[in-house]
Amino acid sequence: MAANGDDSEEKTVELSKFHSQPYSWKGFLSTSVPSGYDLFTKKDVIKISLGNQHTAFLTSDHAVYCYGSGEHGQLGHGKFSDVTKKPVLVSALKGENVIDVVCGAEHTGVVCADGIVFCWGNSTKGQCGTTEEKINTPKQVTLEDKTGDPFVTQLSCGDSHTLALTNQGQVWAWGAGSQLGCGTGNSVVSTPQKLTAFCGRKVLKISCGSTFSLAILQKVKTSITSSVQSNGTEEDGDSSTCIACDEDAFSVHEEGDTLVVTDNHICVHEKKSVLPSLKSISPDSLDGSVQPKKKWTEPNEAASDNGTYTLDDDDEVSEAETQIRVTNLDDADKSFTEEKTGDVVPRPNELDVDSRLPLNTTAKQYLMKQLRPVKLVSSLPNGGDRSPNKIFNFVPRMLLSGIERLISPQGTFLGNLKAIMPKGGTAAPLVRQNSILVELPSMRSLYEGIFDDSPLQTEVWSWGRGTMGQLGQGDTLERPQPAIIKQLSSKGIVNVYAGTSHCIAVGSNGQAFSWGASSDGQLGHTGQLVPKRIKMPGNALIWGAALGSNHTLLLTDGPSFQPDVYYLGKQPSLQELRNEGLTPESPQREPKETTPKRRPMSSVSKSPTVKYAARAKQPEKMMFMRKSGWVQSVAARGDNCACISDKNSSGYASILCELSGTERLMYNQLSTIKASILKSLQNTDTLKLLANSTYLYPLRKLLDLFVTLTGVVGVHSAHMTGAVQRTHFLGDLPLLLKAKDVTGLFELYAKALCDFVTLSGFKHVGGVAGEILKKHESTFSELLTKEEKVTDFGPALRKLFQIPIVRVKSYAYLLGKLQLYFPEDSHERQLLRESSCMWENVQSTIDASMADAEETKAFWDSCPTKLAESLKLPERRLIRDSRKIPLQLVGAGRLSSNWFLLFNDSFVHAQKTALVKNFTSHTVHSLALVWAEPIPDTDQVKNALQLTMPEKTLLLNANSQTEKAEWLWSINQTIDAVLTAGRETAEVKSPNGRVPPKLARPGRYTFTNHPQGKDVTFEGMWLTGKPHGSGALTWPDGRKYSGNLINGLQNGFGWSIEPASDADSKARVYQGQWKEGKKEGRGFLRHPNGDVYLGAFREDRCCGNGILQCVSPASIYVGQWEDDRFHGYGVKDDSLQGEKYMGFWADDQRHGDGFVITVDGVYYEGSFSQDKLQGNGILVSEDGTCFQGQLASGPTLNGKGTLTMPNGDYVDGVFNGKWADEVKINGTFNKYTDEGPPPSLARMLGQNTASADAKWSDIFSECWQDLGGDGESKPDCMRAWSSVAALLAVGKRELEFLEALQAEVDIPTMRKAIEELERIPQHNRNVITTNDLKDIEKYLSKAVDLPIHPLGRLTENLVNAFRASYVGIGAHQLLLPYAIEEVKCFIKKTYQIIRILFPELPDYSNKPRTPVVEQTPADFYYDYGDASNKEEKKEGQAKLGNPDEDVSQLITPESLLHPLLLPKLCPALLTMYAVKNSDENDRYLDRLNRLNRQLDMSLMAYLGVDQKFWLFEDSVYSEPSKLKEMKDVSYLEAIHTLERISTAFSPADKLRVIEATMEAIDVKVQSKEEEEKSHVWSMDDLFPLFQYVVTRARIAYLGSEIQFIEDLMDPGIIHGRLGILMTTLKACYVQICNENLTHL
Repeated sequence: MAANGDDSEEKTVELSKFHSQPYSWKGFLSTSVPSGYDLFTKKDVIKISLGNQHTAFLTSDHAVYCYGSGEHGQLGHGKFSDVTKKPVLVSALKGENVIDVVCGAEHTGVVCADGIVFCWGNSTKGQCGTTEEKINTPKQVTLEDKTGDPFVTQLSCGDSHTLALTNQGQVWAWGAGSQLGCGTGNSVVSTPQKLTAFCGRKVLKISCGSTFSLAILQKVKTSITSSVQSNGTEEDGDSSTCIACDEDAFSVHEEGDTLVVTDNHICVHEKKSVLPSLKSISPDSLDGSVQPKKKWTEPNEAASDNGTYTLDDDDEVSEAETQIRVTNLDDADKSFTEEKTGDVVPRPNELDVDSRLPLNTTAKQYLMKQLRPVKLVSSLPNGGDRSPNKIFNFVPRMLLSGIERLISPQGTFLGNLKAIMPKGGTAAPLVRQNSILVELPSMRSLYEGIFDDSPLQTEVWSWGRGTMGQLGQGDTLERPQPAIIKQLSSKGIVNVYAGTSHCIAVGSNGQAFSWGASSDGQLGHTGQLVPKRIKMPGNALIWGAALGSNHTLLLTDGPSFQPDVYYLGKQPSLQELRNEGLTPESPQREPKETTPKRRPMSSVSKSPTVKYAARAKQPEKMMFMRKSGWVQSVAARGDNCACISDKNSSGYASILCELSGTERLMYNQLSTIKASILKSLQNTDTLKLLANSTYLYPLRKLLDLFVTLTGVVGVHSAHMTGAVQRTHFLGDLPLLLKAKDVTGLFELYAKALCDFVTLSGFKHVGGVAGEILKKHESTFSELLTKEEKVTDFGPALRKLFQIPIVRVKSYAYLLGKLQLYFPEDSHERQLLRESSCMWENVQSTIDASMADAEETKAFWDSCPTKLAESLKLPERRLIRDSRKIPLQLVGAGRLSSNWFLLFNDSFVHAQKTALVKNFTSHTVHSLALVWAEPIPDTDQVKNALQLTMPEKTLLLNANSQTEKAEWLWSINQTIDAVLTAGRETAEVKSPNGRVPPKLARPGRYTFTNHPQGKDVTFEGMWLTGKPHGSGALTWPDGRKYSGNLINGLQNGFGWSIEPASDADSKARVYQGQWKEGKKEGRGFLRHPNGDVYLGAFREDRCCGNGILQCVSPASIYVGQWEDDRFHGYGVKDDSLQGEKYMGFWADDQRHGDGFVITVDGVYYEGSFSQDKLQGNGILVSEDGTCFQGQLASGPTLNGKGTLTMPNGDYVDGVFNGKWADEVKINGTFNKYTDEGPPPSLARMLGQNTASADAKWSDIFSECWQDLGGDGESKPDCMRAWSSVAALLAVGKRELEFLEALQAEVDIPTMRKAIEELERIPQHNRNVITTNDLKDIEKYLSKAVDLPIHPLGRLTENLVNAFRASYVGIGAHQLLLPYAIEEVKCFIKKTYQIIRILFPELPDYSNKPRTPVVEQTPADFYYDYGDASNKEEKKEGQAKLGNPDEDVSQLITPESLLHPLLLPKLCPALLTMYAVKNSDENDRYLDRLNRLNRQLDMSLMAYLGVDQKFWLFEDSVYSEPSKLKEMKDVSYLEAIHTLERISTAFSPADKLRVIEATMEAIDVKVQSKEEEEKSHVWSMDDLFPLFQYVVTRARIAYLGSEIQFIEDLMDPGIIHGRLGILMTTLKACYVQICNENLTHL
């Protein structure tokens, strides 16, 4: 039961609306009176179940009652001799919250809300899940599973077995017999076992017969394809999936009333023959138009009374089944008596189960021999044998197809078609368009996941004994394992009912199928072994059933939607009826209806009027059942009948029955249309008739939505049926829970219907496809309730497709009535009220849409044909016509005529002259790109309004102010509807509350005359007729631009691509800033030859600082540009020439001062003119040889000069020749005689090079401009911050663009950084506190790392320039002074720019940087003092300790910028230091290694460390005898601290490392001092000990580190405490390098 034990208040409220009572009776006589139960007069009974001799009841308060015979304990009252005539409460189940009760033959079971199962009664076969033979009180049945405790939701009981279904769709079984499905034979299974046959599948329902079982399984879900992609629908063509291999096991389709099964599947996991046993035969898959004979050797004997294989007279034989025919029926009959050895040919059921047909040639010979009397011919379209008589009614269709393949080597069309079809389904639909077959999109996937129609996609499986054909497999075999009933795989079965030896399956469309024993007509037809549909009087829809031993009860919808009960089969004997107090009267007939019938009566004849009828072979309505009220469910067992019925005292039951009944009726109608008419409309032949027309896509969209909506209605029908049967709660219905989605689907369908109506589509389709639709005349007549023949299919089609939208009104009405039965504050009432309002709104929308569609249809009918053909679109609706409400073109010619049409998507301007009858031209303007505004009245123009479109403006005037306002209002409202994705097409009459549409809007347009070319297409944002905002431009030649535009031109950030001109080149790609359609600002450009430029642009040309990386020849240029040429200072690294030039350029040529460094280490500088070196210059070779004099390109010595050797000797004279080749010298050699070393090269170099201030001026100028600077004027602080905010906003848009392009950029990190930089630190207060300084430092650290920020862009450009200069060939020792000066210049100029943002920073531009010299006494003592006072003695810490103190005077450019810039420049700088000091460093490392070979005590003694400072780690003192042998155990903290000097980047950080090292030494010494007073260090004590720490630290490039600190150290601390420590470190280094260590 659906209650699932939920005792919530809302569901209790719903239960109170019912007052259901149980009734029981026998037979179908009109005098029968169902018996009630006095005990339940005031109770609400929701379930009744019958056993052989007992009955069980379940009430809405979860109580279970039983009565009858209890000799096996099946009553649960604790007795075995219990016999009661009235229901008695099963007290043992109190508090168990029972939600379902089921009776077996002699046992009973219940399911509780917590998924627990109890059973009691006869358990001799283990059917109660215990080893005890009888149980008289409920006992829990334990289901054990390793994956978790199973939660049972459904229980079903047979004679000797029980099945349970869990919420996971698994089946558990216990009892005995093959009906368990466990393969245990007849062994007793008292412990529940899980059916392994259904592993991986979901079981939806189960039902137990006496000795067999049934189950409904959900089909394996496959990918959803459009219903239009097949020539059939799910109703008439379906397949099932093999459990073992997930392939299509078979397919089923319906031909007339016959179900055709194609089962040519060969499972790869089964090692069996291709052909099945002849013993397993499904008559519905057979050629069954010939009645089989009682005896196979007596072909002329009359047919069996049971008519097992007999088709009804009105059954039609499809054309497809006439492909194989027998020319001589007598010969065919004789074939069955042909003997080879004189024995009679065995019957099909007697064939060996394991017999297999031989394969290949043997198979062909065998079959040819067996079929010798048979002649196979093809069914010809214009002739041939069409006799309905066939043979092989016992041969499976798969075998027939195999026969055809073996005999006919040409194969079949069906086989060829399957060969080319995609796996898993039919071929995709193809529609001819411009002589090309194309696939149209599907609409069904829109609602995939929202509406789950899997409960309708089902299969029915059976297993157990099949002696009477109750398994539906076409035979009477016993099956210990579940087997699928193929004929039901496409019928949408939602319920199955198993009786003693026959079964009923009820489909979601109200059709029922029966099979099994039919001795008393209980099947309603003569078939037996396979399912066959039950034909109901009046085509009544079946939604419930119950099965006794020899009779069937069918629950259907009756007049006024009060349920009716029909009876089939045998009723009790006359004597039994008399014993029950009934008189043998004729069955009561239903009175003749005077009102028109909604559904025509079928051809099923009424039973003759007799005094007594032993059985009903056709459904017999039991009119007396209406007296019991509104029947909700029925039950049967043996010859007993029972039901649950509600007297409808509150009216709730009748409303609920009407809602569910009308839903079932609609689903039946829709599924009928879908299976017949829709199938024909989806046929390829029909679609070909509509090819190249405007009707094709709207029709397919409508059909697709119809199929989707049919599935949704089917699911709703099943749920509503459950609500009536008390298995579902009303509040759980998808119609309420998913009301928004359901109403949305109906609106979508209504729109598609209106679109087709607008085109007069039904009229057109009815005309062109009339011949195809004629075969469905009976369907049209039945659904439209017309007696006469349908001749015009257009209106008929429209009525059928309007069925769903007609239903909308009843939804609103019925749901509105249901809400009245619930309390005001209940959840159900709220759901019903909201749903009812939604449906009312949908109805209003549909009415308005249909009215608009009819109006537009009338307009198209009256419109000139050519104009209508060019303008007609399915979704287009007419809003306003200037022929009805005049609107004129201002300034139009006297002979011209203008016609203006406002549609829901466009504004049309049609024109003609007075001499032409029809309109010769028209222009369609998309409303998305129309701007309407009023024009003030003038003397010349009154009542005017202006329409602005891309490339066109219309000035129009109306006849009056009122008409002007109406036109303007209509146009703007329609534009707004288009822009907001609304589809409100009804004209608004009142302009009150007018809201104009947005001026900025998206759109697409192709320009006929664009400033940048013809036929340019723009898609993106617009503003008053011009592209404005983000969008994309596309040119016919393939050029594309994507980015921002202003007033129709590229402006802001954008991306452009120009396609390659030939196969050897690449596309030209630009990404960066634009202005007025030209590249302007910073950008990235890739040339067709592969060269890449990154830098500044101006007016589409490279101008400013930029980087060019050339592919061939390989080179990199970093520097200043002008007009696409190198101009200004720049650095070019030429890999082909093996040299790097650093200097000035002009027009792509070296021009001005500069120098060259070659890969061979040769350095020369001088003055260049037009790429040639001339005049005096300096050349230095790698070994230090220097030439000063006349130089030329090459480098070439060309005139007077002086050549100086590394040792100081020199030659004066005239030199001529290239340096790398022979050089002719005419001069005087001079020996160096001055005392001291030779003159330093540093004094000679730099005479013909650019100064640091002259370098990279363009980089700082760009940053200056980014901050709002203009020319020479300095930007003020506010203007600078405004510029920063604007650049950050532009950066955000760039990130959005890059994110859309899925560029490889860390978008989230950059976006977060921008958000943080948007918060400006406090500044401009004339003071800087400690907290202010921290905020400024934090802001600057983030700004320099973000290229979007001006400071980040400046830093990036400076780093690129520095690396281009001094990395690679530039890492030369002679260039180190230049690099140091550049770094200092970077610091100075960057600090000046930062002061624009933070003007309260100290200004050092005019202030001398003279350090304060401390007066240090000659006898220096270094006192660290007490550890608690160390921090206070640091320089500047006294002021920094106060957060409100002004610390601006402690800020220097170096202290602020070194931590930001030097980490990015250090790698290149330290490399140059290492190259310069390589010889000295080798000497230092050699001495360092020799010193470190010594033990700690030996080294300290050698260095002169006072013994009182011979301190070791505490752990060493535990073994004093080994102290002399210890190494690396002294002052470890200080040593490790000093090692970190190589990982610090700025001089200040390195100095702090030195200071921390000294502190570590002091702490170690203080910890060992006996006295508590602090130690005062003298240099005599400090230097040896510090040298020990330096030696043990083993710093590889200590000399480079010291020189780096000295070159870049803040001048303010040169003579401070840190300066003294720096001097101490340098002294240690010099001592190590120069000390004589020969004795070590």
